[in-house]
Amino acid sequence: MQSTPTSLLRALEDGSEEPIDVADLYRYQRYRWLSGESEKLAIRYRKVNLQALLDASVKAAGDDEISCVKLLKYVEGQFNKAFLLTMSNGLEVVARLPNPNAGPAFYTIASEVATRHFLRDKMGVPIPRICGWSAEACNPVGAEYILEEKATGQPLGNVWANLTMAAQLDVVDQAVDMEKIASISFPKHGCLYYENDLKSRPLDYEALDSRHGLSESATGQDDQLPVFVIGPSVNPKLWEREKAAMDLDRGPCTVADYAAALGKNEIEWASSHARQRINFYRSMESPETPNDYITLITHFLVLAPYLAASSNIEQPNRISHPDLHLDNIFFDPETNRVTCIIDWQQASACPISLKRSPPQMLELSSSSHSDRSNHERKLLDHYHNAVKKSDPPRWEVISDSLLTVKTNPFVLVPGCWLRDDLFSLRNALIAVIARWSDMGYGEVPCPIHFSEEELLQHQHEMDVVEGISTLLHELQDTGLIPLGGMVRREYYEHAMGLNDYSRRLFIDVAENERQREVHAKIWPYQ
Repeated sequence: MQSTPTSLLRALEDGSEEPIDVADLYRYQRYRWLSGESEKLAIRYRKVNLQALLDASVKAAGDDEISCVKLLKYVEGQFNKAFLLTMSNGLEVVARLPNPNAGPAFYTIASEVATRHFLRDKMGVPIPRICGWSAEACNPVGAEYILEEKATGQPLGNVWANLTMAAQLDVVDQAVDMEKIASISFPKHGCLYYENDLKSRPLDYEALDSRHGLSESATGQDDQLPVFVIGPSVNPKLWEREKAAMDLDRGPCTVADYAAALGKNEIEWASSHARQRINFYRSMESPETPNDYITLITHFLVLAPYLAASSNIEQPNRISHPDLHLDNIFFDPETNRVTCIIDWQQASACPISLKRSPPQMLELSSSSHSDRSNHERKLLDHYHNAVKKSDPPRWEVISDSLLTVKTNPFVLVPGCWLRDDLFSLRNALIAVIARWSDMGYGEVPCPIHFSEEELLQHQHEMDVVEGISTLLHELQDTGLIPLGGMVRREYYEHAMGLNDYSRRLFIDVAENERQREVHAKIWPYQ
């Protein structure tokens, strides 16, 4: 056992470092929020036994004679704490610990470890090697963790803006190639695990053993790798709040079964835990009720088989990176090659239709005709052309002009009530009705409908939603307040002042006292 390193540091956004207290290792420090801050900080707090983490890191380094001489807290993401531990012999080990909001205990780490092992050692995807891990919080560290090699290269975000267009296009090609490498098909929709890990969860393994194991031809399990299986999804929306203790269907399953499971899970949760509330965007008097929600979910369940059929949603399940932004890609500027891809947490095998496309690193940041947006469009067009050439089945799916209409309901159902967002789900269902004939069902009547009164009420809510959305986007586009009210710590006091001023202006533009009351209630940052 060693003493705490004398050098405890925190990495800053500009790449510099500053001393940090032990207590601040466990707190979230990157951003603050203009509303609901205490809850948001609580779900990002992770206390650990620091001495036990140091001991585990030294053990993972493979030399009991060394000690940890420096611990650096990385710039934080939303779901994990990450530390760089430097040993007395110069070896560096990265420790990653999931925050409470990362997903279900045990499954989140167990799935990530198995997924990374499979993709790295079977498929050849460049991922840092894991040298120690625990999916159980009842260990000396007091939390689940992964210990891994430090990624080689540097985050692509550090150099992206300085690369030539040709170099950026080459990186896009490499990203497409890696997506193709990992394009093996899986029999079910779910997350990848070691078989032995799920055997420690008898209920999950019993269900999986009869229906969801992977064939040797799919995984190459005739070699020296462990046996992999498809198990439950770790999507946090399927485990949040009371759901964590409920016996819900989280897979693995076919997509048709997945749709039924999503709806059934939400109905079961809402029947027991949802309570009526006032939705000020919709009405000041009539509450929004759990039955309103259950009716929308029932509509989704009726439409789901048609949506799956019309979008080829039953195509093979594939694994892809769930959050491929520039800082999750490591890069060697000397060779212009991607060296590592990190952060595979929440990766799952699912149909292309339900995957994020394009990767986050290529999403357009502006709809204007600026030089920046033109540059981004060229990169995105190149990505699409590369996918079209290298992976025609995937291109056929992602190029469908109605893909968003067909898949939005699937995306919006999980946790819809808890997000206070029945509006978006209702809007997605109305969009399906409006495009019913375009999806090839012109001769079949749409099996759901909304009354004229319901549509008028929805249009009223849309007017209110779009009005405040326009204002919030203006605040973001002018660099004043980011959407969601998440701001850098050093900007917090200034942002609070701007928020108070903007809220007063929003209330003052109301045409009468009743509208003033509505404006005061719906302002999101308060």
